[in-house]
Amino acid sequence: MVTHLFKKFLENEEEYQKSIDFWKTMVYTLLSVENLTFKDYLTTTKKDGSIYMDGNPIFNFRLDNSNRAVRIIQEEIETNDVEFSAWLDTLELESENVDELVISLELSHESALLAVELINAWIINNFSKQKMEKYIDKLFMLKETIFKQTPQQERQKEFV
Repeated sequence: MVTHLFKKFLENEEEYQKSIDFWKTMVYTLLSVENLTFKDYLTTTKKDGSIYMDGNPIFNFRLDNSNRAVRIIQEEIETNDVEFSAWLDTLELESENVDELVISLELSHESALLAVELINAWIINNFSKQKMEKYIDKLFMLKETIFKQTPQQERQKEFV
């Protein structure tokens, strides 16, 4: 069974903020152990200071003194499955090319663990772009195997 978090985050500003705080805690915990510093690189607030509540990005960061960044897109919960995808992109920031790991997911305990694993590989272990692309593919295949719905779970979904 998938354990989704902050199911109404797109409708409720308090839930949206809790989701942002969740990602902050996850990333700070992961990176602080390595003494890595970072800052956001995408605007998530409007000129009046209110939050863009579209989930893209729910959280983003770029390592200081690095051309690596991570953008997390949190999607509306529409399934009872572990919804997760990731890819690499390159963007230009302040006349500099930045390599970006983009993670898109419906937030659950399960998808958060997959996201942390990818962030760890990209930021902490400093995988090359080629190795990272292979790792994303491998992690996606493992996700399909580990979180595969059993026939009983499929039948239960029909009655919900």
